[in-house]
Amino acid sequence: MIIEKVVSVLKTGGIVVLPTDTIYGLSCDALNTYAVKKVYEIKNRKYEKPMIILVSNKEMLMKYCNIKNNIENDLIDKYMPGKLTIILNKKDNIPSIIAANKDTIAVRIPDNKDLIDIINKLGNPIISTSCNISNENPSYCIKDIDTEIIKSVDYVVDGEKLSNSSSTIVKVENKVKILRDGDLSENIKITF
Repeated sequence: MIIEKVVSVLKTGGIVVLPTDTIYGLSCDALNTYAVKKVYEIKNRKYEKPMIILVSNKEMLMKYCNIKNNIENDLIDKYMPGKLTIILNKKDNIPSIIAANKDTIAVRIPDNKDLIDIINKLGNPIISTSCNISNENPSYCIKDIDTEIIKSVDYVVDGEKLSNSSSTIVKVENKVKILRDGDLSENIKITF
């Protein structure tokens, strides 16, 4: 079964290419610093740029992040699982490398049953960063992924072509600030 194989690779510090509910992502166990460094190297990504973590549910989110106000809580309840990434204060159990040594972390609950199963079976959050060399376009199907990336990872899940959408990234600073437009931007602007 593919899910069991992915979990096995992640548990041993491996890097996996996975389709999400938005793009193809490079994923690893978010708590494995060695694996996280490998993702940075594969992408040629600067360590000053933080990563997004995916969690399986609100309970797991609260294990690694602090929800500090009602607006953050309402955004999570209304749009997760889904295409919302929210910047929250991180707890000390998240390696600082993922957060680029900041006090905050970008977190999302994906709307993808297989990903949720993988995260639950792993028991930890996973990194999910676009499957591309830094500053290049994200990939929505396997054939678009740079061959050097494919050669550098431990396992590739070839799913269907994805729908060219990205998550909306928000941060709450007295009001909701949209840091990256995505599918939910207009709804968030209207509601919050």
